[in-house]
Amino acid sequence: MIKILIDTNILLPLEPISLKDVESLSHQANEFVQKTQKANALIYLLDVQKNDINRDKDENRRNLRLLACEKYQLLTNVQMSDFFKGNFELSNLNPHDFVDVSLLNALFCNAVSILVTNDNGIHSKAKKIGLGDRVYRLEDALDFINMQLPIDLKAESLHPIINKEKCYNLDIRDDFFDSLRQDYDGFDDWFQEKCQRGHRDCFVIRNESKIAGLCIYKNEEPSYEMKGKIVKICTFKLKYSGTKQGELLLRQLFKMCYDSNVDWLYVTAFESNYICQFFEDFGFECYREKKEDTGELIYRRRMVPTLNDRNNLLALPFHKRFGYRYFIPSEKAFLVPTKENFYNRLFPETEIKGFDLFADKEPCSNAIRKAYICNSNSRLIEPGNILFFYRTHSDKKIECCGIVEQTLHSSKVDDILPLVGKRSVFSKFEIENFCTKSRDCFLILFRQVENLKNPYNLDELKERDFIKGYPQTITMISNEAKECILSHMLY
Repeated sequence: MIKILIDTNILLPLEPISLKDVESLSHQANEFVQKTQKANALIYLLDVQKNDINRDKDENRRNLRLLACEKYQLLTNVQMSDFFKGNFELSNLNPHDFVDVSLLNALFCNAVSILVTNDNGIHSKAKKIGLGDRVYRLEDALDFINMQLPIDLKAESLHPIINKEKCYNLDIRDDFFDSLRQDYDGFDDWFQEKCQRGHRDCFVIRNESKIAGLCIYKNEEPSYEMKGKIVKICTFKLKYSGTKQGELLLRQLFKMCYDSNVDWLYVTAFESNYICQFFEDFGFECYREKKEDTGELIYRRRMVPTLNDRNNLLALPFHKRFGYRYFIPSEKAFLVPTKENFYNRLFPETEIKGFDLFADKEPCSNAIRKAYICNSNSRLIEPGNILFFYRTHSDKKIECCGIVEQTLHSSKVDDILPLVGKRSVFSKFEIENFCTKSRDCFLILFRQVENLKNPYNLDELKERDFIKGYPQTITMISNEAKECILSHMLY
């Protein structure tokens, strides 16, 4: 645990006894104290600091400040080290300087981790005796403590049907939780104590007022050979099958982890649980050991690829493990023209206004794994290639892209339907129209990549002579054009 010693010049702005005592540092000092509490750090005063306060001739102010000192941990009986006895003429120090030296001595003896002071004299002494890197000004101490805080899990950019909530807003009587009660003894007690009273965050999908999907998560300490910033998925459950809401929740969870610089994400599940395969499909790997107390399997996912990963994995396996943000730009990239009605159904997050999952009932809208169908004769597209989708009839902007998993040319509906499953916006009737006798249906299964931060207008490609016009069929683009578009990615 971090122990922080504060000088009297930090204590005073923390504890004003009247409005005229409020200093310019008071706000910053209060923020510092609040964040030390969140970081589970302790703030200390040194016993000799009370001597400073006792010299105050204003009895009322003196008594109030002595009372305020009781709010903080008191560090007592720190013996003056031989080093300080040899380097400072203690008997010649005035009372104020003696307190300064005593503060540094407590730091030297490792009774505390850092000392916070805005006293230039103390900083000067600290540098001379090799303690300068452990003595902080208030603003630097605030930066230091910010780094010790639990991960600030950012989730500003939510999908339109997902809410970020506290677990205390969830009604435990909702029948959504019935199966969890059956699977886990003491679920209600755990949920009320750890999740609700513990103020855990969650992502929630609701159908009207009822819970349809839920992901509860929390910051976690290093374990199972994971280091850095770690997030554990505590509960991951869906009410309706076939809606691809699991992929939607996972996509939101990934985005939060990327935006919060999380190093690892993990979950535990019993081996018979279908969810194990689901997590494996999205880059989670089963750890070699089981959870000791429950026998559950541990599935870990490293969120940021290493240089070794980039050098040794092919484009598609790399994206499966580290998508939906990270991917290896393949040599080949393609523009994919998409009619506006299909585009909006395939990528509904680009048209948030009026979007309603339960009105549309199109699972592909929620999915990471999607399908595109056309009558193109192209035989150039391969797994791992990049697809840039653009609307053909309106703004002609590229917002969404994907990594190819699999392709198929066929005129048989029975070949197409088993592969498409819930990935496609097209109905069976629409697919039958693609599968004509004169032309094969071209099926592309792909994984969606995080959207471009700034939509890329095709006019820019025309102005730079990368394309002659607006492609009306799938078109391969040059490496230079690909790099121009990728420069608009979010990260």
